[in-house]
Amino acid sequence: MHLQQDNSTHLVIMAGGSGQRFWPLSTKKLPKQFHDFLGTGKTFLQATVERFRVVIPQDRIWVVTHVDYVSIVKKQLPWINEQQILGEPISKNTAPCIAYACSKISRLNPEATLIVTPADHHIQNEALFIQTIQQALHASISSYSITLLGMLPKSPETGYGYIAYNPEQKGPLKEVISFVEKPPKSQAQQYIQQDNYVWNTGVFIGKIGAFIKNFQTYLPDVWDTFVYQDNCSSLNKSKAKTSLANLYKLLPSISFDQGILEKAKELYVICQDFGWTDLGTWQALYQHVAKDKQGNACQGQVVTLATKNCFIKGNNQQLIAVYGLDNLVIVQHNEVLVICPQDEVQNLKQLVSKLEDEGYEKYV
Repeated sequence: MHLQQDNSTHLVIMAGGSGQRFWPLSTKKLPKQFHDFLGTGKTFLQATVERFRVVIPQDRIWVVTHVDYVSIVKKQLPWINEQQILGEPISKNTAPCIAYACSKISRLNPEATLIVTPADHHIQNEALFIQTIQQALHASISSYSITLLGMLPKSPETGYGYIAYNPEQKGPLKEVISFVEKPPKSQAQQYIQQDNYVWNTGVFIGKIGAFIKNFQTYLPDVWDTFVYQDNCSSLNKSKAKTSLANLYKLLPSISFDQGILEKAKELYVICQDFGWTDLGTWQALYQHVAKDKQGNACQGQVVTLATKNCFIKGNNQQLIAVYGLDNLVIVQHNEVLVICPQDEVQNLKQLVSKLEDEGYEKYV
């Protein structure tokens, strides 16, 4: 069965992130979306594609990534047509990423419906997740509305965005009232106690015309850039590549949430508990892997004593021996050893930046 074949539903997978909070395994050469961190035999990208392939035809699956990763996408998805991989010359966050996909798909079918999703999220109940996607597609409010997928919050996470909705509205789709991006813990705890806040999963659904209209209204320069690039492409393919690289330098680095969703008028959210997790850090991954009686998640050659609640990842060539530690992340990969408090793994991104500034680029 395929979703809305008559309306031509397309899936857009955003796979251009650098995954610095999963350093040292996630690097510029091979970021986290191309790794199998959960040991399932599938990378994050492959798992995302497989999740949707049961309902979306493979010729309508698009991957937006950095040009340096196009060959990796081809290797991990050998069936995909090269035209369905959109390589960005410069990573400029999710707004330009989505605009790029909209410009390409709208030329093929201006009436298309889009599902936009990150490439690196984990879904425990995939059947319920797909069911919720179908429900969102069939319950579309108008041709200019965008529906977001909301996950019922389980804990006061400070690394997630939150969506507030109108609880009095009947039906599965609720009108969005506001967004809060990564609140402090005290504020997140307040949201958990209220009935109308959900985690923002970063999955967006709507007619392609709704996406384009919002770009034209709130980020017109971004949209005009891709219209211009498409016109160049129609005239000269080689000129288009040069044009895209030059034009990307002028684009703002802005998220779809900040550039569009925080300003858009016709926004709705559909809420469900399908076991969504943004596996964006070692601490988040720790929650989803096997642990011993002391709460340690150990991978590779690891021996622990008087140690608890640690995530320790090594390899089969070198031994990691740990004594008397608690609540740490310890990761050994190639020539790098990282030690960090679990509660501070969000700051690995800052550590990577410091390494780049001090001349250690080859390690990141």
